[in-house]
Amino acid sequence: MASRKELLVHLWMDVINGHLRNDTLDNTIANCARNPDGPFGDTGPAIKRILNAGASPRDLRLVLRAAAYEAAFGTLYAMGDPGVDDNDVLMLHEELLTADPSGMDGRPGSADFV
Repeated sequence: MASRKELLVHLWMDVINGHLRNDTLDNTIANCARNPDGPFGDTGPAIKRILNAGASPRDLRLVLRAAAYEAAFGTLYAMGDPGVDDNDVLMLHEELLTADPSGMDGRPGSADFV
């Protein structure tokens, strides 16, 4: 188990700043091509369209980094308020896709239900 500081450093280095790696966009596109019907399989084609429209890869990675920060911040905030009964937070990541309100576990088309 990590200390609070170790957890925050991990979030910054791997979850937030991980989007700044040069291979981030190519890896996402390739992963989506391998499993286009899987969770977030529509992300790769969306990245291709954005890049083909002239966006710089660096700018797109900066947007992804900001979105990752907002997601991490929101998650940490929610863990404290409203919190989780009995602090039962272990392995929540395994259940995250099942909370998709569309019932599609993040698969292509699920964003249309928002």
